[in-house]
Amino acid sequence: MKIFALCGSPRKNNSRTAQLLKQVLAGAQLEGAETEYVDLSESKINYCFGCGKCHKLGECIQKDSFNSLFGEILQAEGIILGSPVYAGHITAQLKTWFDRLANAIHCQRLAGKYGMVISTANGSGHEDAANYMEKVLRRIGVQVVDRMACTIPGGLLPEEAELLSRARDLGVTLARAIAEKREFPEQLEEQERLRNHYRQVILRNKDVWEWEYRYIQEKGWL
Repeated sequence: MKIFALCGSPRKNNSRTAQLLKQVLAGAQLEGAETEYVDLSESKINYCFGCGKCHKLGECIQKDSFNSLFGEILQAEGIILGSPVYAGHITAQLKTWFDRLANAIHCQRLAGKYGMVISTANGSGHEDAANYMEKVLRRIGVQVVDRMACTIPGGLLPEEAELLSRARDLGVTLARAIAEKREFPEQLEEQERLRNHYRQVILRNKDVWEWEYRYIQEKGWL
């Protein structure tokens, strides 16, 4: 199995969110998973134009890192999102990536995959950030297995042995959920409701949104 971790922190090696994400991946590796870590601050992800071309073509027209990164994620079974709290919410790096997911949301492009989220804060906002990341994952078809939302006031994360251990355990949990093809009925029901909603949206625009209409046809969602 392949598991991707996307980190929204701009602090690179100084990021405590990044350290936790890497521990989650280490836990998944113990279960035999192949893993990849992506620092979004080192990727070229432009702002969404709002042009709607992704609905017609199935991919973004911008020439940056988004399409190649999303293509790699499509080949994986798991995705982990991580962000510190900046001004009460997720970082701009991760939000910019989220804004490019319109086609993925309409068509639940990651249906059948499993996910997890990590949020960190010096004080507050970590639960709100985790809730939002989970919401986005569920909207693109991912079943969210678990999460870590925590405060780390001051100090260096390597001193937080308990948090690091918890993160490794989460990686084991994610890998086992993937291997077992575990189901989360409430999430699947929510995704079915969303699929019904977006099916109607796509049908109303089928003459313009050619790729999305063809996609739901091929999936048997009509």
